[in-house]
Amino acid sequence: MPLDYHLEELRIATSVGDPKRIMPPVTKADRRVLDLGCGAGQTLVATKFEPGTVVIGLDVDKSALALGRQLDNKIGFVCARGESLPFQGEGLDFVFSRVALPYMNVPDTLSEIRRVLKKGGRVWFVLHPYSMVVKETVNALSRLQIKRAAVCLYVIANGVLLNLFGKEFHLPFKKHYYESFQTIRGIRKLLQKAGFDDIRAERNGFFVATANKGH
Repeated sequence: MPLDYHLEELRIATSVGDPKRIMPPVTKADRRVLDLGCGAGQTLVATKFEPGTVVIGLDVDKSALALGRQLDNKIGFVCARGESLPFQGEGLDFVFSRVALPYMNVPDTLSEIRRVLKKGGRVWFVLHPYSMVVKETVNALSRLQIKRAAVCLYVIANGVLLNLFGKEFHLPFKKHYYESFQTIRGIRKLLQKAGFDDIRAERNGFFVATANKGH
C-alpha cells in the first residue's frame, strides 16, 4: 500500500467522530495484544493501552512495518502471515483485525489465532459483507477494469465456498493471496468450528464479529 493510504488510515484512527473510524474494545485485562494485518500500526498507535502492555503488530508488508517503527518504536512489529503465526501457544490475551482477516485464509487463520490465545482470550474482527464485494464488482465493470472485475468474481465465488462449506482457495496464479466476503451465519459457523464460544456477529454500520476462547 502507498504511503498516502497509511497516513490517511492513521488520520482516521486518531480522529474521534470520523464515520470511518472503528476501534477494538481493549480492556485493562489485555496485557498481550496482537493486531493481525496491522499495516503501519495505525490502530495500535491510536489505542490507549495500560502501561506495560505488550503490543504486537503483524503484517506481510515490510514497507508498512518500517513506517510503523517510525511512528511508534514501542510497538513490536513482526513480518509474518496470519495463517502461520510465529508465537508460542496460549500467550496472547486479545487478537484483533480491523482490516485484514478477509484477505487471509480465514479457517487456517482462526485456527492459528485460537492456538496463540490464552484460555478466556478474546478476538475482534471487522469483516466484509457481500454487498461490499457486489459494489466493487459493479464499479469495476462500469469502468471496464476487467482485471479487477475478474478478481471480484473470484472473491464472490470464494466467499460462497467459505460461508457454505468452510473452504477457501487462493487466487489462481497468486499462491498466498486470499480474499472473501463473510456472512453473519458463515462467520459464526467458522468461529464455532475453530473452537471459539460466546460468538457474536452483527452489522451496525460496520460488520463486526467477536468471540472468546473457551476455558
